[in-house]
Amino acid sequence: MGTSMSRRSRVRASILLVATLLFGTFAFPALAAPDPADIQDKLNKTAEEYGRLEAELAKTEARTQKLEKDLAEADRVVEAKAVVFKERAWVMYKSGGIGTILEGLLTADDMQSFVKRVQMLELMGQSDSKLVEELKITKSRAGLIREQLDATKTHQSRVLQQLANQRRQLELQFKGAKAAARVSKYGDFDSFTLPVSPSAFANTWGAPRSGGRRHKGTDVMAPCGAPVVAVTNGVITDMHSGGAGGIMLWLRAGNGDVFFYSHLRSYANGSHEGKRVTTGELIAHNGNTGNARGGACHVHFEWHQGGGAPVNPYFLLRAAASG
Repeated sequence: MGTSMSRRSRVRASILLVATLLFGTFAFPALAAPDPADIQDKLNKTAEEYGRLEAELAKTEARTQKLEKDLAEADRVVEAKAVVFKERAWVMYKSGGIGTILEGLLTADDMQSFVKRVQMLELMGQSDSKLVEELKITKSRAGLIREQLDATKTHQSRVLQQLANQRRQLELQFKGAKAAARVSKYGDFDSFTLPVSPSAFANTWGAPRSGGRRHKGTDVMAPCGAPVVAVTNGVITDMHSGGAGGIMLWLRAGNGDVFFYSHLRSYANGSHEGKRVTTGELIAHNGNTGNARGGACHVHFEWHQGGGAPVNPYFLLRAAASG
């Protein structure tokens, strides 16, 4: 019994000695925490791809609308030409057909009348032949448009699925991201920060959008319901909802610039028109209202210098993100 215990003790001591020697010389590498910069880079690339797909979808929708219009016009022309052709055939049938026409030629009083009737018959034949050819061409064009329309709608469905996948990618990546809002002086602003954080955005200024529009802002992607803040000191000048923008808010900065937020989920308690806010103060929550419904949650953010026409806010936001 004592010998057995002594043997086990020696074995344990040997194991401890070996472990000490090994770990004293070789340390197991600790599992590295995810690099915030890597996460942000992935978020920005995903946001950029999301913006590209939105532009592609807008182009596809525009092409679909044009093809549907062209197809309707082609079908109308086909129908109109078919009606004319049927009317001519009916007139021919009621007049007794080609026999009656030949009889008219043979019973002409003189050569001049005969020549005129022959010329008329030739014109009728040419007209009918042209009508038949036009009918064939128009029907062929309508068939080609239908094929293009089907292909475009198939592509549109594929883009919509890709957008849904990108939205899921954004949601997953945001789970590993941390809020990193920075408040810094920028240009004419005493202080400036991002409208929502953590966030991701890309330069999509001027990209195609539905209805033939062009993008006049930056979509700042962020988790649904995330806090949306005042980007600088100023006054909330307008709050209302409806239409493409969904729930919207306007903030006028001290230098007269106006910032527009849209697609919000809701306003923060205490937010109201005329309220004076400071940089980073909670004013709303991130969402996808309006024509963004069903898509990734984001703040459509516009910058109106001096309250005038919108200018590209991407570089302002990028400066704020980099501190």
